[in-house]
This record gives sequence, structure tokens and C-alpha cells, in this order.
Amino acid sequence: MKWFTEDHGRILARFAFFVVLPPFMFLAITSSAITNSVDLAFLIQYELSTVIIFFMAILVARRVFRLKQSEPAMFGLNSSMPNYGYIGVPLCLLAFGANAAMPMALILVADTIVLLTLAALSSTQSDSRSFKASLKQIARSMIRNPLLLSVIIGFLALALNIKLPKTPTLLLEILAGAAAPTALFALGITLVGQPISSVKHELGFLILFKLILHPLLTATIFLCWPFLGFEKAAITWIKVAILFSCLPIAANVYALSQFYMAYSGRTATAIMATTVFASLTVPLTLFFLESLV
Repeated sequence: MKWFTEDHGRILARFAFFVVLPPFMFLAITSSAITNSVDLAFLIQYELSTVIIFFMAILVARRVFRLKQSEPAMFGLNSSMPNYGYIGVPLCLLAFGANAAMPMALILVADTIVLLTLAALSSTQSDSRSFKASLKQIARSMIRNPLLLSVIIGFLALALNIKLPKTPTLLLEILAGAAAPTALFALGITLVGQPISSVKHELGFLILFKLILHPLLTATIFLCWPFLGFEKAAITWIKVAILFSCLPIAANVYALSQFYMAYSGRTATAIMATTVFASLTVPLTLFFLESLV
């Protein structure tokens, strides 16, 4: 008996993307522990590794797998967007305690803005006929992206210390509570009937990029930063950055792939596969982080 079809999965994914994920992202950012003393050097180091991985993955997607239109952007997003919301935050708090709150909040805000912006820019680039048309299409894509808008509004509310009244906050919390189950349920529907064998080579690259190259590059940048004459970040902050970068692909990427109508089935498979493999690679990363002083 087939109760749910792929069309039902797409409807649920759109509901998640347009209705429940924006409140989730807004509340996650406005409730974060960012203060006025934002460590820009820390953000530059972390985002440098993210941007490098994103564009390396796009290059592989275009040159090796011959992906077209918005597919390379989604391949890049799969390779660089970690599941910090559902896995990273509780794991970091468990491993490093309250001292991890500040670096986690900074990464959550900055990484979301950077990656959603890169996805919007990259997904429209190949379809544009002129520079002017490209700018219009990019602007339209970013304005229509509720996740990106919710992150920007949340960041502005946090920066300006704007607090919502209790009733609107409660409504947003109710909607945000449905974000994880809805997105994961839609993802599960899409997984049914997706043959792994047909995308095993792409899957192998995505696992390599997300679970191995991303944390290795992040660790290299942070540990080599002092040799360039800059101040070394606090060791707990470095550990949080490395742990965040080794996490599996975020479930939000599936909702984004549905929004851009590209790479959805393979994204669902990649999220499942990286989550399974992360059960091996994340403990190994934590073991390595124990020796970092």
C-alpha cells in the first residue's frame, strides 16, 4: 500500500520551507548567545573553509558529473552545510559545555547567511543571459527565499536587541516545533524508490567532501592561522568549529533543493548516507579533538 507519493513529499517540503523552517531559523538566531564582541577572525577562518569546499564541490559537479543549471549549487550545498541545528548544537554542548555557546551562535548565524547567499547566487548564474539579467534573477531569488529572509531578519532583531511579545513568540515556537518532523518526513518519502547504485559515485564524493575534507580543511586553517602572524583562537572555539564542519548534511538542504527544483532525490539519499557514515566519523573526530590543547 502506497499512502504517500513523491508529490506529497514535495508538498510537505514546500510547507516546511515556506511555513515552519523560517520561524525555526528566526528563533534559533534570536535566542543565540551572540554579544557585541563578535570575533571576526574566527568567522573568517570558519567561513573560508566553507566557501572553499562549496566551490570545490561545484567544480567537481560541473567538470566530473556534468551537472547543469541549479544542480551544481545544490551539490555544493550538500558538501558544505552541516546539520548544526539538530545534531551540532546538542553534541557541542554535551562535549564542551556552556563555553561552546558563543562560537556555536556565531557559526549558526554567519554560515547560514553565507551558504544561503552562495546557493542563491550559484543557482541563478547559469540561467542568466546577461549581467543585468543575472543581477535581477539573483535579487529575485534571494527575496523569494524565506529561509534567507528569516535569517537576515533574525540577525537584525538580535543586533538591535528587539524582543517579540509573548504571543507572537509562542506562535513562532509552535510553527518551529514542526520544522524537524515535517522536513524529515518529506525527506523520507523522497527516499523511497531512490536507487543508491545510480548515484554511488556522486554519493562517494559528497561523503568525502562533507565528512572528511571539510573538517580536515577547517582544522588546517585554524591550526595554521597563527603561523601567518594572526592570533590563535581559543581552543574550545577551534574544537567547536572542527566538530561543526564534520557533521552530516543538514536536512534543510533537502527543502532548499525542492525550492530550487534541483537535485532533490540525490540530496535526500546523501543526507541519509552522510548521517549513517557520520556515526563513525564524528566519534573519530571527537577522539582527535580530545588531544587538541
